[in-house]
Amino acid sequence: MAWQVRVPELQDQLQCPICLEVFKEPLMLQCGHSYCKDCLVSLSRRHLDAELRCPVCRQSVDGSSSPPNVSLARVIDALRLPGDAEPAVCVHHRNPLSLFCEKDQELICGLCGLLGSHQRHQVTPASTVYSRMKLGRDWSSLSQNESDVFCWVIRREFQELHHLVDEEKARCLEGVKGHTRGLVASLDMQLEQAQGTRERLAQAEQVLEQFGRESHNEFIQKYHSMASR
Repeated sequence: MAWQVRVPELQDQLQCPICLEVFKEPLMLQCGHSYCKDCLVSLSRRHLDAELRCPVCRQSVDGSSSPPNVSLARVIDALRLPGDAEPAVCVHHRNPLSLFCEKDQELICGLCGLLGSHQRHQVTPASTVYSRMKLGRDWSSLSQNESDVFCWVIRREFQELHHLVDEEKARCLEGVKGHTRGLVASLDMQLEQAQGTRERLAQAEQVLEQFGRESHNEFIQKYHSMASR
């Protein structure tokens, strides 16, 4: 028979329901559910004067007569990679810090969330919180990079706009200078024409004064020459 094992499902099956970490010295209750030895011992101590019930199925069990789950322990040992670091443990229950208390913003163990000072607090698996924080940091870094690129694009666009404005300004100034030169040349030409007209008028005035001093007969005789001038 072929076997197909998916890692996420296998990890779920190898996690203690209390600390949410891979079983460490797993013990099996009468109901069939297994727990880490330290988790079950801490749970039993909290119920010395009360009936102990399995946290999963709520069946009444005897925590003092829970045999080791040898098969499960062998499977975990076979899958454990060499050099795996031991997880940090809770100072109160000596269980792995596998949960994160959202209210108090601190790592806790499964018993802290189940029986300790963090009861009824919203808790999240530490691995989920790690992924969330890492994603937030990566997204922040990505957003910063995008912001830097956006700022660079804006600066580049404004530089191009300034260049276009300078070119248009230069063209406008050159056009104004050309138009001014044309107006000055036209005014100079009109001034020359006015000066010539003034000189001719002055000459005509002299001629009129000259003929005004002559007699009638001399004026009549010289009229045609005066009119042509």
